[in-house]
Amino acid sequence: MNELSIVMHLLSRRINKYQLGATKEEICEILNISGKHQTSLFNQLIINLSNYLKVLGLNIRYNSIDSHWYVSYDPEISDIVKANPFEDKPRLAASLFTILISCISNLGSTNISEIAKLRKKKGILSDLRELEKSGYINLDSDSGEVCLTPLVGYELDINHLLTNLALKMKDED
Repeated sequence: MNELSIVMHLLSRRINKYQLGATKEEICEILNISGKHQTSLFNQLIINLSNYLKVLGLNIRYNSIDSHWYVSYDPEISDIVKANPFEDKPRLAASLFTILISCISNLGSTNISEIAKLRKKKGILSDLRELEKSGYINLDSDSGEVCLTPLVGYELDINHLLTNLALKMKDED
């Protein structure tokens, strides 16, 4: 098996229900890449594999929530294939976006009261339970702590979202 086949296997494997792919460290360890050129060799490997996959409509993407690299459909193709996970429930999308922003500003987790304050909604607990059931968040009802699961990073291009949000805010200034 050559390096690209091994990397393709690692990037397309499902680790658990909400996580897939591999970290840079896992890939480098399996391929025995180390030393001062580790980063450049890893980047070259990812670029080469990406070039091979592009003709198939596949991309290599990075999930910043759990630091995993993974194989994904081209966004244009996956937008057509994949239906809106929230169907006719924009309140869930708004709640998830609020949780995302709150978790980013609080370095990883937030709490129910902060989400309710930001959403200006009293009955936020039902939304949180639905999002937990769908696998987007982990909810600790005892402490009130809310954390995102890696699934959010696979379903949503967070870097693209935040870039567009920053550009929109800059245009409004």
